[in-house]
Amino acid sequence: MKQMASRSFCTSEHTSTHIDAPYHFNKNGRKLHEIPFEDLLNVPGVMIDIFDKVNKIRDGKLVVRQNYVVTRQDIMEWEAKNGKIPHGAVVLLYTGWGMRWGDNNAYLGIAENATVDINEFPPTYTNYPGYDLSAAKFLAEERQIRGAGIDTISIDPGNTKEFWAHRIFTSRNIYMLEMVANLHVLPPRGFSLYMLPFKIDGGTAAPTRVIAKLPCKGRKGLPVNDNESVHEEEL
Repeated sequence: MKQMASRSFCTSEHTSTHIDAPYHFNKNGRKLHEIPFEDLLNVPGVMIDIFDKVNKIRDGKLVVRQNYVVTRQDIMEWEAKNGKIPHGAVVLLYTGWGMRWGDNNAYLGIAENATVDINEFPPTYTNYPGYDLSAAKFLAEERQIRGAGIDTISIDPGNTKEFWAHRIFTSRNIYMLEMVANLHVLPPRGFSLYMLPFKIDGGTAAPTRVIAKLPCKGRKGLPVNDNESVHEEEL
């Protein structure tokens, strides 16, 4: 008999690159299995790059702005350069936080001298970027997006107490993508996204493969031509 490979695993719904179902913060929101296929497959994507607003070089050292939040004004500035965000898009926020992956304290933004209480919620010792209330309301109400994502552990900033982004998005049945990787390979627009979560009946979230389909010359800084052949990137 040939050797057969098999493994077991156990995980939280909210781990690694994952999708938050609207039910996560809204008892009347869609559960994971209720999100329509058309909201997950071949969805137009946009990438908003705030790396330079989050990270600054001072005296030759990288300095991070504490708990930076993207605002409505930041998004309007992006639209002035790249065009209006289309209705039904998925907006991905690139902060550069993914380069901290592999170092738990760095990824959560925990200072070396911080007192950590794992039972404290929301925690007061974490620091990472996110969406603010004005950005969430603008995207949900005026741009009517399908989903919002980010390369940090949460779409709300590390010092949040109210979780406004979660609350605003889920109130409109907008799902969220967290801990999304490789956003630096994306152009500002001109690509489509495929979200492939585990199917968990009644789920609040699930680990998810996120695939971007973009023109071969569609990487950031290079022209996009709809007639080019396309390739895929896993995020």
